[in-house]
Amino acid sequence: MQASLRFVRLCLVSAISIVSIANGQEIASGDSTNEPAKVIAEQAMPVEHALPVEHALPAEQALPIVVNANVQQSEIFEVSTRHLPERFRSISFDCPNVEVNRWVGNQWCRSSIDDALPPFDDGMLSILYVHGNFMERNNALNRARIVDSYLRSQTNRSYRLIMLSWPSQKDRKPLRDVVVNNQVAECESLYVAWMLGRLRNHAQVSLLGFSFGAKAVTGGLHLDAGGTLPGYAAIPHEPNTDTHLYRLGLVAPAVDRQWLHPNGRHGLAFANVDGVMNLYNSRDPILRRFRFLDRLSQPIAAGFAGIETAFTPRVTSPLAGQTAIRQYDCGSVIGTTHSERSYYGECPYFREMIRHLLWEESGATKSNACVSQ
Repeated sequence: MQASLRFVRLCLVSAISIVSIANGQEIASGDSTNEPAKVIAEQAMPVEHALPVEHALPAEQALPIVVNANVQQSEIFEVSTRHLPERFRSISFDCPNVEVNRWVGNQWCRSSIDDALPPFDDGMLSILYVHGNFMERNNALNRARIVDSYLRSQTNRSYRLIMLSWPSQKDRKPLRDVVVNNQVAECESLYVAWMLGRLRNHAQVSLLGFSFGAKAVTGGLHLDAGGTLPGYAAIPHEPNTDTHLYRLGLVAPAVDRQWLHPNGRHGLAFANVDGVMNLYNSRDPILRRFRFLDRLSQPIAAGFAGIETAFTPRVTSPLAGQTAIRQYDCGSVIGTTHSERSYYGECPYFREMIRHLLWEESGATKSNACVSQ
């Protein structure tokens, strides 16, 4: 009888903790923070001739950021899978039924895959961004423009920002939504791998993933390098055998840190990466409860304790393949939050991450191993 009562208590604690993941704070959206404010950016307009924008949350204002007036050109694209099934095991790599939109002037307009993901290298840096959980479509569209604002503020080079917009909106059952979206995020790895295949001929490609979006990014990199995911179809094109092709930025990654071990589920994620930067928060109240998503394995999020290396999560060193990893604990600055915009607006290391994604770092080499802050 006592054993049964202990089991019931454990189940209740797990359920309450996962509910707090869903309700306590965002795992990507609905956050508010004080960020630089000098130029008021226009609010995003509805997508022209596209699927209706979800109306559960009001559209958030694009962040007012001072931008570099000398920037040559920046393009923003949305590659959306929101109209497709949430969970799947394979996709059509030849012609996936994604929807593509582009920010033109002051509105989103329909575009094409060839514009967003040109199969040839046109000289523009391509940056793939995957948002986090509980993001309505209109908020995701504005979040892409927020990321673009930070990029434009630090460069005068041309780049193309491509956001993978995936079905992560919050429905009426938050407990179910968190568990389901955790699975959906890994399904989206197939689309990330497809997008990387389209960009195979590009000289410089960067990836940025927040929270559950980071899981889609590391899964996509793992597949692109020739890895497989149990239960998922393998990518049909030849695996990427180039080295140090990508720059990777992870912000509060909701990924089991053991998955990133060389023999882990996403063990090849860093195989073709020139450099990795991870911003995490050891005071994150959401990722602190990440272990309750799997009561048996009790995973520890790389966004809560850092990416685990052969030594200690508080010290970074090159992984196999001489991939440089740098990671910083932003908890002392942003506090007890899982807010994406707090990382962007308050964590001083995000500015370095922007330079990292733009391939404009000074003195960053693969031999530099940095100590986590």
